[in-house]
Amino acid sequence: MKIKRNKRIIAISILLLLALTLIITFLILCYRYNNEIDLSLLRTGASSVTKIYYFENEDRKNRIGEPIELKDEAIFLQKSEWESLYSMPKHLSNAFIAIEDKRFFQHHGIDLIRTSKAVLNYIFKFDKSGYGGSTITQQLIKNLTGDNETTPKRKIEEIFRAINLEKRLGKNEILEMYLNVVYLSQNSYGVASASELYFNKGVNELTLAECASLASIVQNPSKYDPYKNPQNNKDRRKVVLMEMLSQGMINEREYNEAILEEINLNKNIENENKSGVYSWYTEALINDVSEDISTEYKISKDAARRLILKGGLNIYSTIDPSLQNKLEEIYESYVAYVPNNGGKYPQSSCVIIDPESFDVLALVGGTGEKEGNLLFNRAINAKRPPGSVLKPLSVYAPGIEENIFNYSTVYDDVPLVLENGRTWPKNSPNKYRGLIPIYFAVEHSVNTVAVKALNDLGINSSMNYLRKFGVSYDGKMDNNESSLALGQLTNGESLLNITNAYTAFANGGYIGQPKTYLYVTDNFGNIILERKDEKNRVISEQSAYITTKLLENVVNSGTASFVKSKDIVSIAGKTGTSSNNEDKWFVGYTPSLVCGVWTGYDTPAPMYYSKNPSCIIFDEIISFAYSQSDDKLEFKRPDNIIEMEFCFDSGLKPSDKCDLDIRGERCQMGFYKTENAPKEHCEIHKLVEIDAQDGLIAKKFTPFWRKRKASLLDYTRPEFEGIVPLDNDYLIKTRKREELQY
Repeated sequence: MKIKRNKRIIAISILLLLALTLIITFLILCYRYNNEIDLSLLRTGASSVTKIYYFENEDRKNRIGEPIELKDEAIFLQKSEWESLYSMPKHLSNAFIAIEDKRFFQHHGIDLIRTSKAVLNYIFKFDKSGYGGSTITQQLIKNLTGDNETTPKRKIEEIFRAINLEKRLGKNEILEMYLNVVYLSQNSYGVASASELYFNKGVNELTLAECASLASIVQNPSKYDPYKNPQNNKDRRKVVLMEMLSQGMINEREYNEAILEEINLNKNIENENKSGVYSWYTEALINDVSEDISTEYKISKDAARRLILKGGLNIYSTIDPSLQNKLEEIYESYVAYVPNNGGKYPQSSCVIIDPESFDVLALVGGTGEKEGNLLFNRAINAKRPPGSVLKPLSVYAPGIEENIFNYSTVYDDVPLVLENGRTWPKNSPNKYRGLIPIYFAVEHSVNTVAVKALNDLGINSSMNYLRKFGVSYDGKMDNNESSLALGQLTNGESLLNITNAYTAFANGGYIGQPKTYLYVTDNFGNIILERKDEKNRVISEQSAYITTKLLENVVNSGTASFVKSKDIVSIAGKTGTSSNNEDKWFVGYTPSLVCGVWTGYDTPAPMYYSKNPSCIIFDEIISFAYSQSDDKLEFKRPDNIIEMEFCFDSGLKPSDKCDLDIRGERCQMGFYKTENAPKEHCEIHKLVEIDAQDGLIAKKFTPFWRKRKASLLDYTRPEFEGIVPLDNDYLIKTRKREELQY
């Protein structure tokens, strides 16, 4: 028996030695990894309330303005503030130490005994439930980083961080931080928050049994949740109390009293657990800040979000409260602006951006009153085909920038013939106009011209410009005319990104990252995060202006001509409809605002409206934004822009024959870059004699009093079965008698 016992001791000793050797080996191999945690994430100060500020801007572009707190948008969990260790009952900290880390005051960040056992269990799996070797210091780091991987590399990094943290902070500081950030189920972080939630009292009022109840939750928050699983919590509570007794933290009388105590949970726990409903903007702001904290400090997004909810930060946002309030008012009474579609109301979202600073001024992600948090934000998260809203980004602005075509370049509005003999694409409405200039094609969203202009520009060039504009696409699936010229992107795109891309037209050709905040400070005023004002040129100032003139026509006399706010401020923009009428877009802009609106069903379905509902919402918000303007704000015209007359049918300088067109005046004014202006005169108009009696070209013996001189188009196009372009009657070929004999 003695021999067997000695062999067992020797075997265990060898295993322990092996475990320690493995630990040391891993420590040496992994020492090169970052092993410090930024204390700015820990020192959250005395308040757990995160405050949001906006700027009363005198000059947003140059960042001149005073920060003002948005008192209704404070971010916090439950009612708690940061709780000092000295205001907590001793039983509370002892309960956590007893069950989670009984050698807390003896070790220096790691408990070698528990760590060795954990390593052995990792290798030999003798405890199938798992064996935790983490100290309170390690758990604190895990809570702050959100890193829960079970890999050796992650564990070694955690060990080094714990050792370093204990060199920098005292035990009581670490314990206080841990008790204020530990997750205790029900979306509750920290003992103060949990005390209010479960027992409706402050931590200083907790009984021994209640302290043990909170400490019981840590090992498995869902399993030991006192509200969801009261019996599990009670069983675990007994274990905690027994550990406290065996470690001399309480006496037998205290133990017996605590065992018999009935825990009275807060009866209003469901209501208490519902924090305030944040606005769409605030939720987007929390998401942006948490993502950037996660990236900057190499912690998980969940841990970063917890820091915002619990950390007492100060976030300096880019919101314009008046625009946000108006937008929310519009969307809460959405049915007043958008008629129902066959008995159902579609969803909608809106984003407003300052084109100079790329500040997101207002944002709404859905219709009706917002009734909860962490909802699907259609302005940011929904990706839908943009339809014709994509054309200025993928075709027209790039083509003008590359001098492939200009404001008046003429294309024949007739379909292409595909390999299978089908004609494509169709226009909406389903008609073809014949020879039309680019400006008219943009104004009326002509699909055939967009496809032909794209082919002249080149698909690769189009995709390259989309990338510069910040629009995402699938390089393989979207490598075609349908995706790029008609906006049927395979994976769609968000309203935020499309709207931000249009800022380049309003600001002279630059693009930057849209931002909901400028910088974030901790509770002591130290900047821990900053969004810098950066921008890159995508197109020239001249190309941006000409694109704007094209898009002004859309609002003045095209598909968005019913927008009334153009009377008080200059507006340019583009409507868009995806295939089967499933998405309705409008992205419009003034010299100082870019506003994008999307309307559609969450599960795509056709919508039929006489007026694009996205234009209606745009019109309402722009009318509000400029209601106090005295003078009409106009787009600034840059240098090296030529304004000159052109012939509608050729896109070139008018000849004397253009004025004699049988339809009347054919000359228009266009806008050009100096290097891309028409240099030749129109040759498509040919002077002919018309028989006034039937309108056909006069015969040799037609009486002179029936003859009159007029211009017709000397142009021949391929014939399409069942398709007659609107200008077909004005071609010389059509009016020749020998071709039209009865």
